[in-house]
Parts: sequence; C-alpha cells; structure tokens
Amino acid sequence: MGAPLGIYSSHIERLTHFRLWWLLLLVVLAIHFTRRRRIAIVLLTLAIAAWSAWPLLPYWSSHRHAEDSTPPLRVIAWNLLWENPHKAEALAWLQFQDADLILLTECTLEWQRALAPLQDRYPHRIHSGRDGAEGMWLLSRFPLDPPDPEGIAANKPWISTIVHSTAGPIRVLGMHPRTPRSGARFDERNAQYDRAAAVASAADIPVLLMGDLNCTPFSPWFARLLQRGNLSDTAWGFGLTGTWQGQGVRLPIDHILVNNRFHVIERHVELDFHGSDHRPVTAILSIQSAP
Repeated sequence: MGAPLGIYSSHIERLTHFRLWWLLLLVVLAIHFTRRRRIAIVLLTLAIAAWSAWPLLPYWSSHRHAEDSTPPLRVIAWNLLWENPHKAEALAWLQFQDADLILLTECTLEWQRALAPLQDRYPHRIHSGRDGAEGMWLLSRFPLDPPDPEGIAANKPWISTIVHSTAGPIRVLGMHPRTPRSGARFDERNAQYDRAAAVASAADIPVLLMGDLNCTPFSPWFARLLQRGNLSDTAWGFGLTGTWQGQGVRLPIDHILVNNRFHVIERHVELDFHGSDHRPVTAILSIQSAP
C-alpha cells in the first residue's frame, strides 16, 4: 500500500485512502495461497495485513471515558455542497440538532440567506467572505473572538478563532483545504496541515479542529497532523464511517479532532446526506480540568 511513501507523493497517498480495500484483498490472497499450500506466502500476506491494520485498531477498540467535568458541548462539521438544492431540508436538520457550534463548508452566500433562521440560535458567526466551494461559516452559541490575522487564508480559506464557551475558552480551527489532485495542490493542502498543527500544539487551552480535510485517516499526512498537533481523532472508539460519496466510493474525509483537554462522549456520522455529497459529523464533548 506504500503508506509511508504517501508523505512525498499525491499519487501514492491516493492509494492509501483505500486501505480497507487493500486489507480485504490481502485476506483474499491469504485464503487463495492457503488453498494452494503456499505457507510462506500466506504468512507474509498475513504479516503485511496485520501491519496495515494495526493503526486502525483505535477506531474499534473500547475507550473508557473519564467522568464528565463540564456541560457537554455538541459540535457539527458538515460540507453542505455549494450546489445542494435541498436547503430547506438542511435547515430543518440543523435546527433539530440544537448544536452549540457548527462549521459549514461550501457555504455560499445563497446558503447564508437560506440559513438565516439560525441567526437567533447562533448570534455569533464568522464567514470566510468567499462564495462557492470556498465559502465557510462558523456558527456559535457562544461569543467568538475576531478571526486571527491569518485565520482566513489567501489560497484556501480557514477559520482560526477563540470560542468563549461556558466551560472556558476553546481554540477552534475550521478547515477545508485543497483537494490534493496535483503536486501544487498537494503541497498547499499539506502546508495548511502543518500550519494548523503548529497552532494546535502551541495552544494551552482546549483545541478543536474540524471540517472537510480532504484526507482519510489512512494517509500519512493525517497521522502527521495528529502527531504534530498533539491531536486525537474523535472517531477513535466509535468506528470508521464514510462521510463523502463519489463515483460509488465512500471515504471518511470529514473530521472532528481534539487535543487532550477534551473527553469524547459520543461521535457519529449522520445517515442521510440531505442533498450533499457529504454526511454531517457530530461529536459530543466535555472539557476536563487543566492538568
């Protein structure tokens, strides 16, 4: 699968996104060579499969959560799809969720108008100021600081700010980096990952990073973002579910990541797309006291 080499090449990284398919292929090959009594090849195939599956174990292993010390914080990350015509359906779903913090990507000016009824519930908002697929909107029940000077990037917008929740300040990073279809776009996406990791690791308060990251957990760049940012995936212990669907393939590319100041109470992916090609991701979190 060439996972480590994916750090250098967008073409190799693209192969890593299908790790579950590669694992299935390895199991099929092991069965095939077992029937042919090629024991050495069977053992090699199983060893490669075990090595490939090892990083995925946290997603299905049981996590014991500490007793919650703060009121739960409900957050949603959703790529609306800028051309999604089902705006009334999306609005009704968002209203029903009663979340505390929502990040909407591909949120156009037309989408802003359609979601105007959310204004009373979410009086604090930051928008990327861009239209089309580069529109991004952060909606909050709690006061927001103005975005950081570089919080709305020139190439592909992102939002970096402080949310003043009832449990204390939270550093929030909203991201929708470029799809890594070429060398230049690959480099731009990865540079944004590294910048986000630097911001997250430097924070001495709870950190929440969410959005359509255009990357699966199987990528070495995702692992690098977690490691350098001192972050963890809220999906750990809750399984892996595809969030984006295209050309008959589903991949988990929408994420909610946190630092160790958070406990993850629940995390799930909505069953319905509500007209988008992405499904909403929801996490329920609590903040633990500073060590």
